[in-house]
Amino acid sequence: MQWTAVLLLVCLIFALPLSASGEELPLLDVSEVQDRFVSNPRNVKDIGDPFVLSLADGYHVYATGGPIGFFTWQSGDMKTFERKKALQKLDWASGDYWAPEVFPWKDGYVMLYTARERKSGSLRTGIAFADSPEGPFTDPLGHPLMDLGYATIDATLTTDAEGSPILIFVRDCSENIVQGRGESHIYGVKLSDDLLSIQGEPVLLLTPQGDWEIRSGDTRWNEGPAVVRYMDRWYLFYSVNGYWMKEYSVSVASADSPLGSYTRQDTNPLLRYVEKDGNVIVSGPGHNAFFTSGEELFTSYHTHTYPQAPSGNRQLCIDRAGFHRDGTAFIAGPTLAPQLRPLHELHCRNAMPLAFCSEDPQGFLGDGDPGYAPSSLAYRWKGRSLKAEWDQPVSSDLIVICPGSSPLSGTLTLNGTWTCSVEFTPEGIPGESLILPFREMEITSMALDLDTPGEIGEIYVVVPES
Repeated sequence: MQWTAVLLLVCLIFALPLSASGEELPLLDVSEVQDRFVSNPRNVKDIGDPFVLSLADGYHVYATGGPIGFFTWQSGDMKTFERKKALQKLDWASGDYWAPEVFPWKDGYVMLYTARERKSGSLRTGIAFADSPEGPFTDPLGHPLMDLGYATIDATLTTDAEGSPILIFVRDCSENIVQGRGESHIYGVKLSDDLLSIQGEPVLLLTPQGDWEIRSGDTRWNEGPAVVRYMDRWYLFYSVNGYWMKEYSVSVASADSPLGSYTRQDTNPLLRYVEKDGNVIVSGPGHNAFFTSGEELFTSYHTHTYPQAPSGNRQLCIDRAGFHRDGTAFIAGPTLAPQLRPLHELHCRNAMPLAFCSEDPQGFLGDGDPGYAPSSLAYRWKGRSLKAEWDQPVSSDLIVICPGSSPLSGTLTLNGTWTCSVEFTPEGIPGESLILPFREMEITSMALDLDTPGEIGEIYVVVPES
């Protein structure tokens, strides 16, 4: 959504009649908080398979970049980027430098990546090390990390319960024929402590299954693995279908160990294409990876630059992610409308999880999930009125209400005194929200009374970090 559209929406809210029982909430122009928001896609284009490393000095983006090695894009706010070369061409590789991922390791950084081996002509997994996240990364082996006799791509790194390194990778469909079909399968294997050799035989973790994962026909994919450990369980996110298809998308499975066995989540896919008025407006969101900013979890992924003509021309997108109380994973996307920047980056936090709200016993309004994705529909708050109360006053100047695709109208009241009429009419732009800036005040209570029952995924009451 363009900022002009947001401004018109907020101006409409301001023009509505106020409740006669309270004083007018001192709302501000939305342009006053414009710098706190950012929209997809980000300004890193003609790439694929983006990976973000979040450090104290900002963000470092790595991505598939073609035949000449890898670049890193550095940013302090995910709006502007500076590009630098991170890995030069290697003697053992002829090209196809794909899917780099960089992790802090001991006193430096390790990069896992894909490249085509010059000798065999096959895709292989490589490894390189550097003292800093921008490199230069150097290859200590002079050859691929492993040779299993078949093409491997999309390697990522995790650890088991004892902290030992585990490599998760993909056996590529180009050299994996199953019943006459090319299929990409996800495997895992233990690594040595120095990361330079595998230990034992790889374990098969996932193969394409179910109607959604086989829409690519005679060639099928489970690829682009990304692993997050949460509450002593490992969540393996992966992409399905061909990368050039609108149905390229992200699903998840979980297990008690990084080497399985994995069970798919019922709400798959978590990240999928979006249509508006019969046209695809977000195409092929996939090959994601994760990073944190403060206490918030985010995922990077790519989408097709031209959604009406999907191809290898892709662009960086970033959205929030996380887990519900029942352990269900979510991705809050794909979005195109303005989203709050990482709250830690703004030196802020969301006070909603600290409030008591008897009408929201499951905590849907402060669980980090704005409820935009179809897979999150069951985790939206549903009702007509709610009241949140804080034991100690919180100082805020911004409230963001995330209704998903649901229209809302009613009255918002702060401290039982300050009121404003609210009205939200969705325009069909993924990730739309109601943005309410006001003069900073101490808040002890917030009430929302709707004209008719509605749905809300999240409410952000933005306050300074304590």
